[in-house]
Amino acid sequence: MVISKRLAKARRGGLIVGRLSMNRKGFGFVAAPEGDIYIGARETAGAMHGDTVGVRVKAGRSAQGRSGAVLKILERANETLVGRFESKSRVGVVVPVDPRIHHDVFVHRKDAGQASPGDIVVVRLTAFPSRQQSATGVIEEVLGPQGTPGLEIEVIIRQHGLRTEFPPEVTSHAESKTLDVEQALAEPDRRDIRDKLTFTIDPADARDFDDAITAERVDGVLRLGVHIADVGHYVRWDDPVDLEARKRGTSVYLVDRVLPMLPEHLSNNLCSLNPGEDRLAFSVMMDLDANGALVGYELFPSVIRSDMRFDYDQVQRFLDGKESLAGRDLEQAVKELARAAELLRKRRLARGGLDFETVEAKVRLSDDGTPLEVVLRERTQATNMIEEAMIRANEVVAAHMLEASAPMVYRIHEEPDPDALSPVAAVLKEFGYPITEVRGATPATFARIIAYAHNRPEKRLINSLLLRAMQRARYTDYADTHFGLASDAYSHFTSPIRRYPDLVVHRLLRAMLREGAKAPELLAAAEDLEWIADHSSTMEREAEAAEDETVRLKIAQLMAEHIGEDFDGIITGVHSYGLFVQLENTAEGLVHVRSMVDDYYELDTAGFSLIGRERRRSYRLGERVSVRITNVSTIDARIDFELGS
Repeated sequence: MVISKRLAKARRGGLIVGRLSMNRKGFGFVAAPEGDIYIGARETAGAMHGDTVGVRVKAGRSAQGRSGAVLKILERANETLVGRFESKSRVGVVVPVDPRIHHDVFVHRKDAGQASPGDIVVVRLTAFPSRQQSATGVIEEVLGPQGTPGLEIEVIIRQHGLRTEFPPEVTSHAESKTLDVEQALAEPDRRDIRDKLTFTIDPADARDFDDAITAERVDGVLRLGVHIADVGHYVRWDDPVDLEARKRGTSVYLVDRVLPMLPEHLSNNLCSLNPGEDRLAFSVMMDLDANGALVGYELFPSVIRSDMRFDYDQVQRFLDGKESLAGRDLEQAVKELARAAELLRKRRLARGGLDFETVEAKVRLSDDGTPLEVVLRERTQATNMIEEAMIRANEVVAAHMLEASAPMVYRIHEEPDPDALSPVAAVLKEFGYPITEVRGATPATFARIIAYAHNRPEKRLINSLLLRAMQRARYTDYADTHFGLASDAYSHFTSPIRRYPDLVVHRLLRAMLREGAKAPELLAAAEDLEWIADHSSTMEREAEAAEDETVRLKIAQLMAEHIGEDFDGIITGVHSYGLFVQLENTAEGLVHVRSMVDDYYELDTAGFSLIGRERRRSYRLGERVSVRITNVSTIDARIDFELGS
């Protein structure tokens, strides 16, 4: 691809290549494999938030660490921007709603369409900003006047460049695909395993099912089968559906809708492992001994038929002895899965793998999108056992490709940044933990901290701080360790309906199994894997950010109904300008120092508490406080608190 060649040329020229993340104050950082590089406001060369750039690093280190200047803009992230239209005599101006975009876009009146002052619009850039010129553009879409109900989520979708509609040729190509089991079984390596008792376990509101399980005793070993939808059979390299999926990179699960990676005919029908229907799959069959050690495995394309669809709550009630499942054979299979998962979990934890104890905030909405309540979802044995099966299948696939020295897309997770661990150490000391030194700690040390916090009231804060200190997992075209899983080789293989890297891994694995590591298809794909990995990581971050923003938006709308009310919370952030406090329902807001009128508060030298100059009252990270909601801005999901009595 053109972009991958530009990246290679920039690197050969001595530039560091990475994605620019701007701050609302005007400066930014370039995230690169070599580490983050600070970019001053005057050193961007017209680059905007999200652009892929080539940076020349300056000699020495600044107060912000390594710093540099943008010399080349290799890929623009923003073909369009969302902003508020303002009329300025003969020209209009679009002021981006994203505070990280610091360039207004000038629009000639003839290019403004039906936009009126105050409208939120989508503007397509016809000229990007540079040292010599301002940004110009053409208004493509008028979303509506600022404050229109439902507008906020539409803005978030467009801010992150998410694709909401499939082009007609993509939908048409997808709908032309049909299931022909006999033709599929004519493939020499595909196996018919429809006679095996198979089931799926997913959330109750899941619409597509891309993984199924078999679990049975065979010749004294526990044979665990993970069967993944064979999306690669229907979506071929560079066909219209593949090109669209490559751009999207992932499905996006917003608070009120799903933006799927694949058209519905594939994602919810042909590729979905629906119960009672023949489906093509890619199977990982793993034999585990009595200690959960892998003693053998097979990888092959298959035809399966799911016998039953379970949801997590249903299975958890069965595991708790509160409900029966449909038949003894299925109950036995679920029990075997539970045994296998527990063995796998114990082995993973023993080698240093982490099990963060987090909660997921799901906002329940009315039909018109009004937030009704926040439902907190915690991990259960049912969710854990599916996760363990998927983790082990992903490891088996990654190790198989690594051993064969075949081109591959891996999932890696680097060690935490030592500086990011400082707040964690302060809180551990504050709460009297037996472990307080975490700089350079191994995964096993983090596992002991999580275990110690398990039954303590600050559990959620400790887990959250540890997660914040972690580097982001990302996709690469080379193998490296996964810190969080304590795994030497890891991939994403188990969700090709909703993740593009998984689809690529399916293709690479299939080609290698058929023709070996030097298969022409593998060698042809190898030169694109770096770009695909980088792009998929970028799109994953955009999707996660959009998902989080829509949840925080709805939580803010919900909390706007409680202005003036008091709540208990925990201090999750301490800054010179105030305290961030999180409530039990995960709503987070700021207590600004301006509202702390009983004293003049200053940030202590360690940076983890505010201390009153006169009375010496302190507010520390991790401390429980009572707060009152004073204001909510639903435009930017901002909640303001003041300390309660």
